Amino acid sequence: MIPDNVLNVFNRSIKMVCNNITCYCTDPVSDFTRKRKLTAETLIHFIIQMQSKSLNSELCEYFTNLNSLPTSSALCQQRDKLDISAFQRIMHLFVNAFDSYKTWKGYHILACDGSDVNIAYDEKDKETKRENGKNKPFSQFHINGLYDCLNHVFWDTSIDTAAKTRECAALMEMIMKHEYPVNSIITADRGYEKYNLIACCIENKQKFLFRTKDINVYSSTLSNLNLPNAEFDLDISKILSRKQTNETKSNKQKYTFISNKSDFDYFDTEGFYEMNIRVVRFKITDDIYECLITNLTRDEFDINDLKKMYHMRWDIETAFKSLKYIIGMISFHSKKRNFIQQEIYAAILLHCLTNIITERIEINQSDKWKHYYKTNLSTAVTNIRLWLKKIISSAELIKRVKKYLAPVRPDRKYQRNMRPKSVVPFNTKAS
Repeated sequence: MIPDNVLNVFNRSIKMVCNNITCYCTDPVSDFTRKRKLTAETLIHFIIQMQSKSLNSELCEYFTNLNSLPTSSALCQQRDKLDISAFQRIMHLFVNAFDSYKTWKGYHILACDGSDVNIAYDEKDKETKRENGKNKPFSQFHINGLYDCLNHVFWDTSIDTAAKTRECAALMEMIMKHEYPVNSIITADRGYEKYNLIACCIENKQKFLFRTKDINVYSSTLSNLNLPNAEFDLDISKILSRKQTNETKSNKQKYTFISNKSDFDYFDTEGFYEMNIRVVRFKITDDIYECLITNLTRDEFDINDLKKMYHMRWDIETAFKSLKYIIGMISFHSKKRNFIQQEIYAAILLHCLTNIITERIEINQSDKWKHYYKTNLSTAVTNIRLWLKKIISSAELIKRVKKYLAPVRPDRKYQRNMRPKSVVPFNTKAS
């Protein structure tokens, strides 16, 4: 049965980490060496299954046997021993354990993006401190994710402090590690329009599709190329350098000056780097254009393919929304930064587990239905939590997943009435 098979892989991934727990704890010599109620394996399972209730309520619901019920103090002591690398390793083992993933034209379509997560304010923590327009301070983490738009799983994630928000650098690190399928295309929006990142993709033979600012925008990578103010699909070549010679100054279409303040790691011994990319520009309204840069060939991907591929990138936006408002990644059970990061990674793990299961449960479509229907993620998460706690069986889980569906409405254009929510402070949680 599909849920049981997936759960076996999930549990095996956790066991593999726990069998080598000395690699994922604060003090390898003493941590998790004594026999306690809260073993490393039990602790990880508990954190993954936590909801938005008070800590004591979470403990009472998970540990139904009074003799095995730990105190909140004991839980915090055990959590303090566990490094977030344990959750990162579990996610890598779990997501990579399957080979039945969907592809498009033979490729995994990955989207990279970041999202801010508000956390409990700590005046002393300068790294997470930020201010809004009214100079009111608050604290944030910034999550960077590499998301599979077809299979709805995260292949890689990282957490930065607000003061060190570095989306491009985070993506470069992910590319260097390459803990995702080889046959992948990475898509990203205009925030990733950096020469260093583009060169990183080229040098690491990584296929990419990035949106850039339009040709008329001064800060655009395309601003000095004298490109036509119309739709086009062109191959361009530019030479990057930090040198300001008579030749580089007089031929700005050929040479692009890179300031010393801008990071760039790929100059040759003479201080130059030749960059060859494909640039596509097309209309989205009568007077608004969209520009994409890529290293994908025309033989394999025409303009319509690129449009469709970039549109797929939107799924990472909905994934972050699901993490916050469905999984509950705005309600944390501690003010400690390490504990909050544990819960962020646990939420991502639960999101991956839910989608891997639901994507493998076939939904029978009816000719009488107006729309194509898919699994309702919100109710699926609720039922998977019940299933993990053994309140419902695997057969019952499948029935419930098939019962609660949501219509797929492509190309929706009207504005949704979304009310953003902030972090739920630890000291105000209802019991």
